[in-house]
Amino acid sequence: MESDRLITGGRSPYLFADVHPNVQHNSVGDGHGAPGFLKPGGVPAAVYTLSAMSLGVGVFVLPLVMTSIGLVAGLLAIAIFALWALWMQMVLIEVAEQYPDPIVSYETLVERSLGQVGKFSSSFFTAITLLIGNAAHMKTAVIILHDLMEWYITGDYGLVDETKEKQLVLYVGLLSISFGFCNVEEINALRFVSTASVTVVLSLCLWCTGECFFWYWPKGQHEFTGDDAIKMVSTDWKEYAENLPAVAFAFSSTFSLFPVYSELKPKTHANVQKAVGYSTALCCFGYQIVSLIGVLTFGAGIMKDSRYPTRDASNYLYSFPPDHYGVSLLKFFLVVAMTLLYAVLNYPMLNAVEKMAEVLRIPALPLQRGRRRALVTLVGMGLVVALNLAFKSLVTLFGLCGGWGVAYIVYFIPSCVALAMSSGRSLAYRGLLVVSLSTVLVITGGFTYTTFF
Repeated sequence: MESDRLITGGRSPYLFADVHPNVQHNSVGDGHGAPGFLKPGGVPAAVYTLSAMSLGVGVFVLPLVMTSIGLVAGLLAIAIFALWALWMQMVLIEVAEQYPDPIVSYETLVERSLGQVGKFSSSFFTAITLLIGNAAHMKTAVIILHDLMEWYITGDYGLVDETKEKQLVLYVGLLSISFGFCNVEEINALRFVSTASVTVVLSLCLWCTGECFFWYWPKGQHEFTGDDAIKMVSTDWKEYAENLPAVAFAFSSTFSLFPVYSELKPKTHANVQKAVGYSTALCCFGYQIVSLIGVLTFGAGIMKDSRYPTRDASNYLYSFPPDHYGVSLLKFFLVVAMTLLYAVLNYPMLNAVEKMAEVLRIPALPLQRGRRRALVTLVGMGLVVALNLAFKSLVTLFGLCGGWGVAYIVYFIPSCVALAMSSGRSLAYRGLLVVSLSTVLVITGGFTYTTFF
């Protein structure tokens, strides 16, 4: 199978009229390549790339999710979504292998299996996922940057009101930096950003877990009582409706599946299973360990700011005081990484918008390609700011991305593809796919109801 990833269809008469058929490295997964010391095409490189696509700042809201739905329920939810994502990825590979010629991208497979409806749906949910994902990243960056600046200047934080005007200034400042990286010709040029982002997130996970073990636990544990008590399983269905989409957000390696599959050498089913299985297991166990250790260390108090117990924490990192300088320094690096990562997600979002325009036959704007892309980028940035000002909770924002974006790309559309190509398969197999489809609709519906009504 060829390793090149091409944009098919020749010159487009719509929106971005001069997209060439030989442009490579344009899919979401192409922005998350393995570092140079891993042999290209090998299973270790594939495992890294798939894991890197999933691992992000969403890991720091999972301890809050676990606290909300319960310790046991949280561990089970992470495991169930991991197994579900693993199954869906293997289903996609099985369907792709039914075609005589190589399938080089997720979008190509969906279009061949579901036609123009599939092409539009995959492009629409890809654009939604990347837009809201960027919004969640930028909100994380702005919250952390605001508090770090206040603490650096005053020695404390939480005393200065984080008004919408002040947030707007920070968004404009950070997005202005991001905008400078949004005009690259190939997303492959931004791989250093995703590598840096993964490095920072992994460093934070290791540092925070290490602090729990070597700083907090030697001081002695106590029984968590009252508001800090740890629940095992929540009995409130609304807790699950509000928080499960954030778990769905945590498993997004499907975006990198076909770039990885195209590069695997040798391209055997066993190697694909190893790459997908190992990466899913790494992410699953990593999420469980970080969340479990955090909850066992801080109890339900993890939901509150370590410095001001009356203030809700936006993420797990606020369990550590700002004078724990290792965490604070890495949080600053996280702000830098999230700011630059905007361009990595923005590039394939533009391509998804282009594909939607082709299906809807929207005429091209009378501008050069670079200016058209810049204009759409600015519109996207405006939507990102609007989303972040509208949603106060970071968990809700990650849930919105998981419920209305990732869940459809990772679970719903693959189930539709498998059903469309399930001729000759057993009734039980088809029944499981219907259950998969229905579960996504229940998750999305529950989240939408509890969030907006």
